[in-house]
Amino acid sequence: WDPKSWVPYPVAIALFVILSIAYTGPLLQGRVLVQQDIIKFQGMAKEIADFRQETGEEALWTNSMFGGMPAFQISVVYANNIANYLHEIMTLGLPRPADMIFLYFAGFFIFLILLRVNPWIALAGAAGFAFSSYHFIILEAGHNSKAVAIGYMAPVLGAIIYTFRGNYLWGGILFAIFMGLQLWANHFQITYYLGIIVLIYGLFVLAEHLRERQAGRMLRALGALVAGLVVAIGLNTGNFWSTYAYASETMRGGSELTLEGRQHSTGLSKEYITNWSYGRQETFSLMIPNVKGGATGRLAENQRAMNRVDPELHQVLGSENHYWGNQPFTSGSVYVGAIVIFFAIMALFLVKGPLKWVMVIATVLSVLLAWGKNFMPLTDFFIDHFPGYNKFRAVSMTLVIAELSIPALAFLGLNELYKNPSKLSIRSQALWGSVLFTAGILLIFYVAPKAFFSFFSQQEAYTFRELGAAEPMLAAQLNQFTDILEQTRIHIFRMDVLRSLLFSLGAALLVILFIRGKLTRVAFAVLLLALITVDMWPVNKRYLNDSHFQPRRRAEVPFAQRAADQYILSDQTGPFRVLDLTESPFNSSRTSYYHHSIGGYHGAKLQRYQDLIDFRITPEMIRMGTKLQLTSNLDSVAAVFPELHTLNMLNTRYFITNPETAPQYNPHALGNAWFVNNYRLVGSADEEMLGLEEIDPSATALVDNRFADHLEGKAFRSDPNAWIELTDYQPNRLKYRYSAGSEQLAVFSEVYYPDGWKVFINGEEADHFRANYILRAMVLPAGSHEIEFRFEPQTYHAGEKISLAFSILLVLVVVGAGVLHFRRMDQA
Repeated sequence: WDPKSWVPYPVAIALFVILSIAYTGPLLQGRVLVQQDIIKFQGMAKEIADFRQETGEEALWTNSMFGGMPAFQISVVYANNIANYLHEIMTLGLPRPADMIFLYFAGFFIFLILLRVNPWIALAGAAGFAFSSYHFIILEAGHNSKAVAIGYMAPVLGAIIYTFRGNYLWGGILFAIFMGLQLWANHFQITYYLGIIVLIYGLFVLAEHLRERQAGRMLRALGALVAGLVVAIGLNTGNFWSTYAYASETMRGGSELTLEGRQHSTGLSKEYITNWSYGRQETFSLMIPNVKGGATGRLAENQRAMNRVDPELHQVLGSENHYWGNQPFTSGSVYVGAIVIFFAIMALFLVKGPLKWVMVIATVLSVLLAWGKNFMPLTDFFIDHFPGYNKFRAVSMTLVIAELSIPALAFLGLNELYKNPSKLSIRSQALWGSVLFTAGILLIFYVAPKAFFSFFSQQEAYTFRELGAAEPMLAAQLNQFTDILEQTRIHIFRMDVLRSLLFSLGAALLVILFIRGKLTRVAFAVLLLALITVDMWPVNKRYLNDSHFQPRRRAEVPFAQRAADQYILSDQTGPFRVLDLTESPFNSSRTSYYHHSIGGYHGAKLQRYQDLIDFRITPEMIRMGTKLQLTSNLDSVAAVFPELHTLNMLNTRYFITNPETAPQYNPHALGNAWFVNNYRLVGSADEEMLGLEEIDPSATALVDNRFADHLEGKAFRSDPNAWIELTDYQPNRLKYRYSAGSEQLAVFSEVYYPDGWKVFINGEEADHFRANYILRAMVLPAGSHEIEFRFEPQTYHAGEKISLAFSILLVLVVVGAGVLHFRRMDQA
């Protein structure tokens, strides 16, 4: 045991902490990072968080948005999962987002150590991975679960490779831990992309073992990994099971509707999946951050670029977009680092064996998939033939694969150089090939940018052509304007080409000094770390910097109460729902923070509710909005309310039309529950959706034929003395009382969800079914009775027990393996 061999590890931990805290310096001043998606999360999760704080229980359901939906993909604490505590250990309990940055460092460091990379090179490699720009872009946006999942990609892959190299016991244990944490992060799109890398690696491993006739070794490794996977899934059973059951009911599960040419599907549409497709030219952002201008924003925000423009044109030119790629918009470019790219090219010459080709293939595939609609043959193939691929949007996100594989390749190559500097000489192909394919190409781009790149997006080019054709008299002025705009963007482009050129030459100089013996190994690694940090840190500061931090008190209440909110909150006769017409209701959680909202913000809402938005709610909103534009007469506006059948059955009592005045009160909202005398059986989703336009939901219910047995032989009489009311409300527990002289059909203004909601009449379990496409209904016996709906999904409650069992099992296995290890050391 050599104490010196352990020095890099505490140094690495200390340095990772220092860099993480230094980058997020405002945390030390008591400020917090304001993340837009987290603000939206605070709105959507407010009811759940309040319920948890008041009762100590998990609500598992919320009525604060989209009429009501499960909380599985919003906010649920799975307390029995040991991964909660393992993650705290992995991030040292650092404040957010320093904890995420530290995880980026630590995860990749562990990956390289498991691949037997020298720890000093692994330390530099951790910076090369961690400082990739996308990792900071998602922190600024608030995509925290994605960040955590990315942080655990590398150690999961490292544990798999470690196991296949003969370390079956500890490899399987490490895989169980890191895969458990990967699943705990609850971002299955990132896990899916990790699976693509693992699949590529697995094919090479299979070929290698078959070629060398070592099937036994491969099977032992597979056995250890399968056991680890079982434990990882077992730890996350509650979340995994609940999400699996929920997914089939969401937009990922597809719609039954075929109206207006919509095709019945079991996933997202190709147009939706490929809307954010990375451009082919934009791919050079891996080496040149501003290859397409970086983030969406106004040119006026780039003072250095605007200084080159005639002051008279500042206003008009400054309003143009700083981003000129073809994505709808972007928060920034994916920059892996000019230095990292340089060493990845060098690694192609230095690294031998299948792992090199795994990383190369993963990188190429990642880029081609990120192109999306710009390379549809491959995209079509994956959507049509790879299970689950059609459940994910934003194909540009596949670049997270390249963000792992490129630095992995680069630092595997650097490790070879570190171990044996004599592998390179001043004249070697590896050195000058790397210079040629980085600095050489960058120099050509700098000299002749227009020969290789366009400096207008497709939409801009189309707009300028149409404008020129429509206004011939303005053609000369338009040409002058576009020339200046192009030159301004070329300047922005060249400045980043130049910085990347200098950093790639700096990397080459560092290598030359090392192979000529001018630097010791440790000095080489330290200078490499410093050069990478100097390269990538300022690029990340373009997207996440001190301006994104605010005082804690301001961040704790993300949405200030408006006059309309205060008026609605004064109405204590709820619950009821609210529709805010002053904002984008289906892309905002402001209303959900204070009220039960018709809208909300979530990427995996229930598909049936999305159908309702598309075909019923939006047209009724337009009808309401049109009336508001045409008249200020409140009586005239109120005349529209009886026509809003869907919003009325959703118990929409208030419409916010001006946030600083009293909202519009809707007396025609049908309340929490009501009796109907008639029902109509329908044979398809299309017929049910169209029927909502025709029926009066206060008198008639539409029921799918699949639920016909609940109504077989039933006829319902009007009872003027019958009544039903909600007496007690919790998000996961609703109590009603009713009285009726005869059997009645009741409709509840609550979203129907098949997995978990149970209903009881006087404590005895009963049945309910779906009506009016989205709501709950049930047949009630005559008399005076109490009804209780309880949300008790087996997926959560049974899953928590299973999770506890596997958490205990993992602890026992780790302790047992530790005892065995130390016994062997004593015997040795």
